[in-house]
Amino acid sequence: MPSPSPQTTTGHASAETSTSALDRLANEFPDAESLGRHKQIRAKLQLETMGLREEIAKLKVELKRDQDPGKMSNIQSEIGQLMLQINVIREKAAEAEAIVKGITSDIQRLDVAKSNLTTTIQTLERWAMLKQAHQQLSHLLPTRRYKEISQALAAVMELLGPLKPLSSIPTVFHLFKAAENDRKTVQEKVAVEMDAFFRQDPNKPVDKRTISEVCLAVDVLGGDFRNHIIERYLQLQLAEYRRIFRATDEAGQLDNVPRRYAWFRRVLKHHDEEDAMLFPDSWQVTRLLVANFSECTRSDLANVLAKQTPAVSVLLDALQGTLDFESGMSRKFGMPFEEVISLSLRGGTSKWVISSIFDKYLSVYVDAQDRAISDMLSAYRGLKSRSSLESAIQEETDAPAPTILPSSTELFYFYGQQLDQCEKYSKGETMKKLSQVFAKWLRIYADDVLLAGLKPVRKSLEGRDNLQEVKTACMVLNTAEYCLNTSLQLEERLKDKIDPKFREEISFQDQRESLSSVMSTCITAILRELETACEPAFAAILKTPWMHLENVSGRSAYVVDLVGSIKQVAEAVRGRVESKKYIRNFADKAVGVVITKFTQSVIKSRPLKKIGAEQILLDVQAVKACLLDLPEPHPENSTTIYTKYVTKNTGQLETMLKVILAPDDPPEGFVQNYCLLIGDRSFTNFQKILDLKGTPRTDQQRLLDIFLSVTSTNSELSDTSFLTHIDMDPPASVDISRTVISPVGSSASLFSPTSGVAGLPSLLRSGSTDGTERSETPKAFGEFRRLVNFATRRDNITTMPH
Repeated sequence: MPSPSPQTTTGHASAETSTSALDRLANEFPDAESLGRHKQIRAKLQLETMGLREEIAKLKVELKRDQDPGKMSNIQSEIGQLMLQINVIREKAAEAEAIVKGITSDIQRLDVAKSNLTTTIQTLERWAMLKQAHQQLSHLLPTRRYKEISQALAAVMELLGPLKPLSSIPTVFHLFKAAENDRKTVQEKVAVEMDAFFRQDPNKPVDKRTISEVCLAVDVLGGDFRNHIIERYLQLQLAEYRRIFRATDEAGQLDNVPRRYAWFRRVLKHHDEEDAMLFPDSWQVTRLLVANFSECTRSDLANVLAKQTPAVSVLLDALQGTLDFESGMSRKFGMPFEEVISLSLRGGTSKWVISSIFDKYLSVYVDAQDRAISDMLSAYRGLKSRSSLESAIQEETDAPAPTILPSSTELFYFYGQQLDQCEKYSKGETMKKLSQVFAKWLRIYADDVLLAGLKPVRKSLEGRDNLQEVKTACMVLNTAEYCLNTSLQLEERLKDKIDPKFREEISFQDQRESLSSVMSTCITAILRELETACEPAFAAILKTPWMHLENVSGRSAYVVDLVGSIKQVAEAVRGRVESKKYIRNFADKAVGVVITKFTQSVIKSRPLKKIGAEQILLDVQAVKACLLDLPEPHPENSTTIYTKYVTKNTGQLETMLKVILAPDDPPEGFVQNYCLLIGDRSFTNFQKILDLKGTPRTDQQRLLDIFLSVTSTNSELSDTSFLTHIDMDPPASVDISRTVISPVGSSASLFSPTSGVAGLPSLLRSGSTDGTERSETPKAFGEFRRLVNFATRRDNITTMPH
């Protein structure tokens, strides 16, 4: 980028100067009065000008001095002198270093001479001591003073090491050779002594003190010779064991495993009392004896087990004997058995305990438990489950009646016993397989004992309640809940005991889901019995001529039967079901069943007329009071949520009845009453009310026209209401199982107060099986055509000449 020209720079400076001058003038003369001070301002400016000129002169002098050529030459001359001084210093430093080296070289030679002299003196001393120690050893060799021999030999072996570099000297070489010969002589003498000890003649007892001293000499002779002596001792100790308990002989079979350990305990006892004290503690001969026995036994048992599958009792006896032996050895040495047998003369370590050989054969144990559980449950499964349930319920003497099936406690007690037993044998693959057997039979128990014990659904409703079936369902419900809760505890125990690598594979979740399904089926069975008990009362509703009633006469006769049937079933449930949450669950479902069946019966009994609707409304109050009493024997104890739930379910039926009993004259008032109570604009729903009310066809058209006129201008009305879900031709029977959801929640219900769907219980919403929901679209088009016809008729009336 080009630099600005001098003219441009000068122009900018002039512009800035003129601007600053104008600013200065504006500051000095801000108004007309300030012009009178122009003399003072002029004098001030002159002083400033003089100061600037003096400063410029000083700067010129300094610039001239700094740019003097003579000064630069002086600086260069000084730099040259400085370099000369540096070179002189370097030369003097080199001279000083040479002087120091000359002084220290003498000292270094003296240090080397001193070191050589010290080494020579030490070597001579070692040589003298070696000769003396060798001479002493030579004198001791003919004797049996092994303690002194071991000390002399140790001294010779220790002194030979530093003198090895001098072995090329003939004198030293001869002494080295003599010392080696003496060492071999000692080794031969020691071997003879130990062999005599190993094969000692009872008639010629061995001097144990001598053997103890011989072991000291063995230590000096080196690790290889020591291991050879120990291994020979171990072989001799176990030679008879290998002969007696061969895998091919009867004594070596699995049923004689306890004899193996008994034999070794006798050998070990003799070793502890007679031989162990002779060996140095550092040899750990006792641990090595146990390790060798364990290795030999494990190999023998592996061969025996590989030949044939043993009987469960024999296998478990052998395993238990092995575990007892390992536990005893662990206590003896104060360490885990794995650590006891980890010692080896060959340098390696044993990785497996004796009992580990049984692990892959314990599947026969698991199979045996499988068969045992099968035999135990055979008396309760399938067709026998019903009789076992009835016998449990009928055992009602002075003692309290059982609340759960005894077979369930028997099953889990057996599970606990087998788990504790399996923990002794294996915490790995075997325990995992056992847990799978537990899961299998828990699922079978849920299906073949609990579910099979419930009476099949009756194809026809006899109209008679069967409290025996209610009691049966309650007991099955309690048992299923007990099994579900206990399976959780069993799962936790298994996870605590099993090897951590198998912990994630332990789960009874599928079995708990099956048990939850059983509990749902129990609730369904109880509700079915409730429906059966109430059927005569609902049939009485159908037989009552509601349209011909002349007055309201208190509660109807059928209400007494209905309330009595409900209370009878509810008392049986409250007295038998242990968990309050399932009592509440039953109450929620029962409300839905009763209100649904009641509503269906009312719908089938149409037309009702005003008096009939008023009588039914009074009956509903009695039924509502009974339903509030379901969870607890006194309605005041019911929870607020449950009370709201019952009120909502009965309230919609009450609302429908209030609309029906309202007079239809004047018709505008009837329509307004419908809009106020029902709150929808549905033509179909209004038609349902007219049908229930029994309004003549001749009067319906007028009411429908007024309804369309009123609702077409009211935007606050909704399109649907609880009447939308009412089936005017309900089925003869109800699928109660569709109303039962998983009973895990404490307040699960058919139609709870928190439900997002408004209307009568779900049985009414889903009760139609004839395609009612699919016909909603044609009905909507029908309403639209009626609306068009009504609007056209109004237009014709408006345009008609008066």
